Amino acid sequence: MNQIKSSELSYAGDIQVPSIAERFSAAAHHYQDHNKLQRLSAASLLDGFIATGNLLDIGAGPGTRFEFPQAAISKPKVFALDIALGMLKKLKQTYPHYQSICADAAQLPLGEGTMDNIYSNLALQWCADFSAVVAEMARVLRPSGECHLAIVADGSLNELSALGLRVNAFSPMDELIGAFDSEKWQLSKVTLVPMTVHFDTLKALLYSIKGVGASVQSYRVSALPHGEILKLRGRKDWQDLILHAEMLRQPQGLPLTYQIAQIRARRLG
Repeated sequence: MNQIKSSELSYAGDIQVPSIAERFSAAAHHYQDHNKLQRLSAASLLDGFIATGNLLDIGAGPGTRFEFPQAAISKPKVFALDIALGMLKKLKQTYPHYQSICADAAQLPLGEGTMDNIYSNLALQWCADFSAVVAEMARVLRPSGECHLAIVADGSLNELSALGLRVNAFSPMDELIGAFDSEKWQLSKVTLVPMTVHFDTLKALLYSIKGVGASVQSYRVSALPHGEILKLRGRKDWQDLILHAEMLRQPQGLPLTYQIAQIRARRLG
């Protein structure tokens, strides 16, 4: 049985923007083999969402298929932004008509009031300064423009913690909501949605994280009880980890649960 190196099981430390871009670019070619959660979250976030005007997709990855109004005279224009050039190259293969932008969400290369809608699915949890991202969204959105966001929140990946693995410490919901200035935003709907994906093997579960570029280290550190951090030293440790994981197995497979903050807000002004 193939083992996974212990270095691939660490999810804490300091985040650097270049390392995020490199990791996600490297994951671009096999992203869609491991993106169960992304597909599940996108289906929920897109439910009832109709794209109009200029649409900015932040953290576009390999691309999102949006529904457009059938009666529209001209189709909305999609601006697909991602920090990883490799992802945008993959996106262009499927969506050549999207305008791709390689940039940081905290420094949007767009003019004030130029976007009608902003969509972001499971990307903004990697931003070290979420408030700066929200401020940038407020700047580029026109008055009455809307943002539809899905963000991995605190309480996610508890199964990994139970196995003694170091995991990301994601922002709690109240911290995410607090980034929205009440003078600039009206929060339309805010919900915390638990989403569980299942896998046949522990290796597949772990690669679901690594495979989408998410094994990049977090800028926060999550302390486990008693400071216990599992370090795999060889085949026996890996076999022991598999045995512990099997105790978590459900009829659908080995579970991995995320808490997804869905935030829908309208730009005031």
